[in-house]
Amino acid sequence: MTRKIIFFSLFLLISGLFSLSHSQFLPSLALAGGPSAGWHFNDTKDLNLELKNAGFPEMSENGFFTLGGGGFIDLPMQKKNFIRISGFGSGFTSKQSKRINDTLTKATNYSLGQGGIGLEYIIPLGNMLDITIGALFSTGTLKLELYQYGNDYGSYNTIFGELTSNGTSSNLSRVFRSRFYSVQPQVGLGLMLRKFLYLKIDVGYQLSSQGTWRVDNDVEVENFPETIKSNGLIINAGLNFGIFFRD
Repeated sequence: MTRKIIFFSLFLLISGLFSLSHSQFLPSLALAGGPSAGWHFNDTKDLNLELKNAGFPEMSENGFFTLGGGGFIDLPMQKKNFIRISGFGSGFTSKQSKRINDTLTKATNYSLGQGGIGLEYIIPLGNMLDITIGALFSTGTLKLELYQYGNDYGSYNTIFGELTSNGTSSNLSRVFRSRFYSVQPQVGLGLMLRKFLYLKIDVGYQLSSQGTWRVDNDVEVENFPETIKSNGLIINAGLNFGIFFRD
């Protein structure tokens, strides 16, 4: 009889625990992360003017494909809304080259890499859809690489022969880079595709403060055009895998 009473009591206790809302033990939150892809409409008009004047191939004026990833945690607030704290990294690289004549080629590489944190306010619209309003705060590097070389470039003897002769050469390379700090106000739309799979699409505009431009061995470049920045409209889509507990 005693065993039956103990068994029955345990059964009632376990049943009672499972009948309670998960929020009693697992609070409403989300913890997820995954890859992202998007498009950065970086303004390259002034950059292309400088490249054209120097005879180098120009960059696209229609934006650049970006790849990245990140993760986030959602913390509950009143009225079933959430605060999202996130971390992310993203960037793009574009390469163009053109043959000037039978013996000379010029190439341009333009790239951006950045990482930072995000803070957003989440407004659920039912169990599957939500709206996000917030901003991303990041730092990164904008880089411009210029190369000019002849048909014989790539030979060890040619390269080190130029370095040891201290003479002039048609084979040139310059690597410019500048650190920036940015804020990106954005709005987003989130969709629960599965209980563990969350799709988020964001639209924002990146505003940046560009630092000093430096070339090659960290030599400061004076009078570098101030309008060459990481600014621009950004559209981004992320596919996130994780755990989602929502009341």
